[in-house]
Amino acid sequence: MYELAFQKFTLSNGLQVVLHEDHALPTVGVNLWYHVGSKNEEAGRTGFAHLFEHVMFEGSKNHNKLFFEPLQKVGAAVNGSTSSDKTNYWETVPSNHLELALWLESDRMGFLLEALDQKRFDVQRDVVKNERRQSYENRPYGMSHLLMQPALFPAPHPYSWPVIGSQEDLDAAHLDDVKAFFRRFYSPSNASLTLAGDFDPDEARKLVERYFGDIEPGPPVSRIGRMDSGLRGEVRLDLRDRVQLARLYLVWPAPPMFDPDEAPLEVLATLLGEGKSSRLHRSLVYDKRIARDVNVGSYAQEIAGEFLVMVTANPGHGLEEVQDAVEEEIDRVRREPPSERDIQRAINGIESHHVRQLQHVGGFGGRADQFNHYNVFAGDPGELNTALDRYRAVTPDDVVRVARTALGPNRVRMAVLPQDQATASTTTVDRESAPAAGAVRGFTPPTPTRHKLSNGLDILFVEKRGLPLVSAALVTRAGGAGDPEDAPGTAQVTAAMLAEGTESMTSVDIADEMEFMGSSLASSASREHAVVGAQTLTVHWARALEIAADVVRNPTFPDRELDRVRDERLADLRRIGDDAGAVAERAARGLVYGPDTPSGHPMSGTIASVEALTRNALADHHAGSYVPDGSTLIVVGDAGEDEVLSRAESLFGDWTGSAPEALAAADVAGPGATTIFIADRPDAPQSMIRAGHLTVPRSHPDFYALTLVNYAFGAHPSARLFMNLRQDKGYSYGYYSTLDWGSQVSALFAGGAVETSVTKESVIETLKEFADIRGGRPVSPQEHDDSRDGISRGFPAQFETHGQIMTRLVQIALHRLPDDYYGDFLANMAAVGLEQLNEIAAARIDDEHLAVLVVGDRAAIEPGLRELGLPIVPVDFDGRRLE
Repeated sequence: MYELAFQKFTLSNGLQVVLHEDHALPTVGVNLWYHVGSKNEEAGRTGFAHLFEHVMFEGSKNHNKLFFEPLQKVGAAVNGSTSSDKTNYWETVPSNHLELALWLESDRMGFLLEALDQKRFDVQRDVVKNERRQSYENRPYGMSHLLMQPALFPAPHPYSWPVIGSQEDLDAAHLDDVKAFFRRFYSPSNASLTLAGDFDPDEARKLVERYFGDIEPGPPVSRIGRMDSGLRGEVRLDLRDRVQLARLYLVWPAPPMFDPDEAPLEVLATLLGEGKSSRLHRSLVYDKRIARDVNVGSYAQEIAGEFLVMVTANPGHGLEEVQDAVEEEIDRVRREPPSERDIQRAINGIESHHVRQLQHVGGFGGRADQFNHYNVFAGDPGELNTALDRYRAVTPDDVVRVARTALGPNRVRMAVLPQDQATASTTTVDRESAPAAGAVRGFTPPTPTRHKLSNGLDILFVEKRGLPLVSAALVTRAGGAGDPEDAPGTAQVTAAMLAEGTESMTSVDIADEMEFMGSSLASSASREHAVVGAQTLTVHWARALEIAADVVRNPTFPDRELDRVRDERLADLRRIGDDAGAVAERAARGLVYGPDTPSGHPMSGTIASVEALTRNALADHHAGSYVPDGSTLIVVGDAGEDEVLSRAESLFGDWTGSAPEALAAADVAGPGATTIFIADRPDAPQSMIRAGHLTVPRSHPDFYALTLVNYAFGAHPSARLFMNLRQDKGYSYGYYSTLDWGSQVSALFAGGAVETSVTKESVIETLKEFADIRGGRPVSPQEHDDSRDGISRGFPAQFETHGQIMTRLVQIALHRLPDDYYGDFLANMAAVGLEQLNEIAAARIDDEHLAVLVVGDRAAIEPGLRELGLPIVPVDFDGRRLE
């Protein structure tokens, strides 16, 4: 097993520190865990830990403004999270800005309360309440977790309330309450800091001691030991929700993390529900076709755990039928030990997932995060290197045992039904000024080696040694823009069907072999291209590529599988209205590009078009689009160039077919003058806003300037949109903008979810921000510098994982960019001056021809929106006008 070296030391104030060196990229992952979560709260005072996750980004004594601001300027990635057991904060920064991250983290650890006032507290409380609406109340099936938690862990168990807390407790919280909570838990003696990446360990240790060493330790924290659920018997819950498909939840209390049964339960969960070859997927989704999807998970937390089976029923099938089928499979495990091959498949999958996470030095689940996990919960970061041993030791008898003992009569059974259905050392340090950046570490993005087979297939290869992983993807020009005008959804259904059977393997064979190797195989179609990709451990990569090649070249589109995939797609289309975000994405494109254009039509299809799709139509699309000429095979990872070329020739060398005709210039149909469009979702607690307009294609010379404009406008948490609608107003949990780049036409979109009662005000602010960025308040010199620096300094981190490198290479292939394109990227970005940037913003930002989509409760929001004096048009979920 690949071992990660580390050092650990503890400051005199109790702060535990873990250092892990990796000089592959000039970046450092800074990861700080506080050993406090929602279980450390009290009944009636819930949500404090999560609320503090937000408050901690508001500023501290020596940096009395938004925490994101200096980090965004240097191109850092920043985030945090709260669970029942911990709160963590992380930054992935250019390595020459490590000191900046430590200064900021130490200042909010030691000096947050000096900057926390009532206004900031109130704004973040409103943001958290909006997050609760967005994550639970306005999300399909979102309320299920809030109701299951107290049933699974009856009070007074500290897991009986949700991490986000209740609206009532948040409303009742006082500033003094949360300050007391901070003093109790947010101290060096209750924290673990990990640095992973490009740094000198001696210098890093000095920086940690300088910034954290003089912060006083906190009071001793009483730890809550193992506390099993008090649940006895079965609790049955019914919930009516704005959904189309019924969903069944079966949840059992389980042991906490590091219990001897943790590994066997996770293996059991993998056998039952991970992948197409898992028992529940094969039985319920594939054979009986009574379920749309199946998810099984074993979640061990610090003092208790849970084992979850979640099944969404297909139309026409009741939850009693679904539950009988689930229990039949669970009973089979209790009676019959799984085979050694079944166990090995599960272990391979767990190992593959573990190794893939280790590609990142920072972020959620990256090396720094995992070192902290094992340091905080196991007391030893070195457990990361031996974590898989517990899984490799699992036997078939272990799985039978936990199926019998853990999945017993004590459980929660929840049915979610459609609404229309029944049933310290002291040091002195200057904290008042941000530390200067260190010397910039050099970085050269990888340039792929290019080869071309005689049949026209291009090959791009990047060798990346270290972790035993190889990723490969075939990129073809088979995207949804090429759908027949009367058959939207053809490209996506074709891509979905590729792995459903070939001339030599059935769908079951493909899933079983890939999942046995712990490998992933994915096929998908986006607007302008389709991708078939595999990621696998090095030992299996040759066979994984062989299967991927077979899927690309020899799909048979079996009628039985097509019937199933079509039914699944139809079920998804019928329930699209359950998800406001999905509606906004689909309808906004239709409004900006035109609902019948190649760029704006619904790529997932319509009910009528998917019902009409035939095997012959898919085969014709495949024959004309999945061809070597114009396609690119991309390989990244732990392999040699000669081996890659040899395998490419043997698998694809005799593949034939001419490149499809280039798409004609796209016709688009924007909204005309700025218009508000309403897609009605009665009783929705939030409104989802998307405002957008057309802009230039990806190949246009203005690409670099528009990228900079968008960065200042809404691409990150320090940008104008976020600062206005979240930080200043508290209207939204997150409000952003994005550029949807296309080869012929592109679009700029901005928006987010807001509370229903402030829909009008949020639209006003959105329109104002469009007008301002166009020229009412031009991009300032500081914003220009921050945008340029933020993009350039965050650039190396975009090449950390195989997936990130593959994404860059797909852009090279799709847009026919030079192989060394990324080597010149930063120079081209830096060449855009402020005057040119604002000239292009004035020319390309079009606040007079915006399609402003609002997905929400029409009866509640339309009166206020009419006060704006703009045309208002109701639309369906495809963006088609209803009046």
